[in-house]
Amino acid sequence: MWRRTTWLLIVAAALAALVMTAAGCSSRPAPAPPARAGSDRPPVPATAIQPNLEDSSSVEAALAVLRAYYDAIAARDFRRAYQLWEGAGAASGKSFTEFAAGFTNTASVSVSPGPPGPIEGAAGSRYVEIPVGIAATTRDGVRQRFSGSYVLRRAEVDGATPEQRRWHLYSAKIARDSTAR
Repeated sequence: MWRRTTWLLIVAAALAALVMTAAGCSSRPAPAPPARAGSDRPPVPATAIQPNLEDSSSVEAALAVLRAYYDAIAARDFRRAYQLWEGAGAASGKSFTEFAAGFTNTASVSVSPGPPGPIEGAAGSRYVEIPVGIAATTRDGVRQRFSGSYVLRRAEVDGATPEQRRWHLYSAKIARDSTAR
């Protein structure tokens, strides 16, 4: 009887956690949206856009990193966005100066992630591919749409640091949608 009751409590707790996650509930407060041009609100501090990595092995943690990346770009915190790439930005294939310069003409940006693929493993690493739709507006008011995917990676080897065990942007295949206006 004790084992059955304990098992039922464990299942109930797991289901409650699943329902809260699906409903978007979290024990952490949601970060404030970034300040818009002409707004009297200050920009969102970098600490407010850090992803929740309580379970850094989950696909939800990988999604949080992707969202934090675009939140940082929208807040014009290019240093934070750059550091979300593996190797403290090196995986972006650009120096920090080149990376930041790529957003000079960007007035706003948002991302709509699609359903992530399965987490796959190889040689002490875990990878997940996440399809995205991206909406951006230039400083001239031109609206742009992009689509593609990001691959995120995290280390799984013994002796990996907590930083290495977190998800990082590993690669991207993003193209401008020629049909979008």
